[in-house]
Amino acid sequence: MKKLFLIFTALNILFAASAQDKFKFGDCPAELLQMTVYDKDSTASAVVIYENCRSHYEISPTTSDFQIVTDYVVRMKVLTKDGISFSESSIPFYQGSSRAASEEVKNLTGFTYNLENGKVVKDKLSKDYIFTENVSDNNKRLKFALPSVKEGSVFEYKYTLVSPYYFYPRDFVFQRTIPVIYSVYQIRFPEYFRFNKEVRGYEPIKVVSTPENEHFLIGGNSLSCNAEEITAEVNDLPALKDEEFVWNYNDYKSQITFEISGVNITGVYYKDFSNSWNKVVTRLAENQNFGKQFNDKGLLKNELPEALNGLSNSNDSIRAILNLVRSKIKWNGKSNISVSNISKAMKEGTGSSAEINALLLNALRNSGYNAYPVVMSLRSRGRIPMTHPGDDRLNYFLVVAYVNDTPVYLDGTTGYTDLNVVPPDCLVDRALIIYNSQSFDWVDLTGIGGNVTRVNINARFNEDGILTGNFVETYSGEHAFAFKQDYDKAENEEKYIEKRETSDNVEISDYKTEKRVSTGNFNYLEQYSFTRPEVRLDADIVSFNPLLFEAMRTNPFKPETRKLPIEYPFPQEDRTNVLIEIPEGYAVDEVPSSQKFIYDEAGTIAFSYIIQQSGNKIQISCITSLKKCLFATTDYTALRDFWSKVYNKQNELVTLKKL
Repeated sequence: MKKLFLIFTALNILFAASAQDKFKFGDCPAELLQMTVYDKDSTASAVVIYENCRSHYEISPTTSDFQIVTDYVVRMKVLTKDGISFSESSIPFYQGSSRAASEEVKNLTGFTYNLENGKVVKDKLSKDYIFTENVSDNNKRLKFALPSVKEGSVFEYKYTLVSPYYFYPRDFVFQRTIPVIYSVYQIRFPEYFRFNKEVRGYEPIKVVSTPENEHFLIGGNSLSCNAEEITAEVNDLPALKDEEFVWNYNDYKSQITFEISGVNITGVYYKDFSNSWNKVVTRLAENQNFGKQFNDKGLLKNELPEALNGLSNSNDSIRAILNLVRSKIKWNGKSNISVSNISKAMKEGTGSSAEINALLLNALRNSGYNAYPVVMSLRSRGRIPMTHPGDDRLNYFLVVAYVNDTPVYLDGTTGYTDLNVVPPDCLVDRALIIYNSQSFDWVDLTGIGGNVTRVNINARFNEDGILTGNFVETYSGEHAFAFKQDYDKAENEEKYIEKRETSDNVEISDYKTEKRVSTGNFNYLEQYSFTRPEVRLDADIVSFNPLLFEAMRTNPFKPETRKLPIEYPFPQEDRTNVLIEIPEGYAVDEVPSSQKFIYDEAGTIAFSYIIQQSGNKIQISCITSLKKCLFATTDYTALRDFWSKVYNKQNELVTLKKL
């Protein structure tokens, strides 16, 4: 076994050292098929053996304009059954109103290799396994699946993408959820184009820029110019492993991106594309499908007076406007920034996030409020690259209204939102409030809500010696959003209760829930009676966790090291109060000690656990407070130690002893 392991290790080293030299599309060496494990990551389900992407500029024979041509090839090794899924892939492309305005995927070819009876068997990608999927009206995906892929297979494919959008080279992402032995990206820019490049990620990328000569054929005439060739490559790039509390893994993948800053064809054409956030704001404010959509004084002109009748409090009025908008347009699931047609969406009763929030903004302004769009990139779509201002990375907006100079943030897409309660995907750390074409502010949305849970549990042992009790929990802010969303996802209330029973290991009866609205905010109340069969008086000594099913069940920070920052969903406070009646004939033998932990001097995270006995009752008060979302990787050791202490404290036991 040791000798066999050394052989596989040697093979892996050989592949890593010379993948770029040994690769030949259409010919797979038998030793690669014999490989069963990747020595640098024994948990890998698959590994990228070789990847090569090269982009260059050509003159289109159709338009006589520039186009960008990208040749891509990749080879992967499947190591386990879980790795088979990587043989299904897709190529996104844009289909415009004409051929000249459309991207084209050409020459897609692929092979799968398997070792059967000591011989390499080769299967070709069939047209039967290639089809086009519509993502939207213009955005398409060419989807395909390599044939005969199984554990141990090697597969490869290549294609050419021709794009008329030569101002916008695609980002190239090197890092994946599986390791990459070798990958290279190369692009050659004619001297006429100036691009800013950005390298992102936590793993190193080797980037080299070299001067080259370039030649183009235009109408039978040859054009020669200087060019810059940029080569970026990686060797032995580790997989980006799953780590809890990360908003979007794509933010941290090793990658290279390009953004155009200028075009200069001497004597023919010049344009400065250099951007600033001031320019971005001006363009958006003057855009017919954005800023020009927010001053329609006729929208809801007849409905608003009735909706606001009798309301003197601003918060109540704003909530009434929000509910009116939601009653007019239901969300169709599309999240975007471009407003198509508000009137059409109202007529049809359905629309995108942009139509809904544009109607909301207009309704607020028409009711006398100072209201503005708040533009962002959703968490699920990645952070805004602050070093490269541009509106192409902005994909969503919600609304802010001011009440006595105090901002109130609103989103009308779902029924779970309220004042300062928006979809968690919108709780980004950088968003842009656009006041007008010349004025804007950056805002952090992570802490806009009062996100609190309050739990009260009264427990006692019944006549059968089984722990029973009453449970009441109040959800506020984003907790209310999450509770209602989870509740509504269930097939019915019975199914939701069954899920709670399984999760908390209890039996539930007399279940009730209700929405409560106050001037400041709204919350949901959940209450029920429970029986905890696993805690019973069946021995002289009985031990159990006094926090019951409210204690931390796992510690998310067990690994000793971490590569990525820690990104909590939102700041929050969780309060749990438990009152346990000591059964007759028993006395308290052991109880946890009261204790408090503070993460830092600023009290960014605080935890308190207070326990006391009064007569025949044990009372516990447990409070956890988190005041910010984002922590750097360098904070991980301190966070790990803090949450380890919290986890241990929350899982200490009370012991009762029979008299």
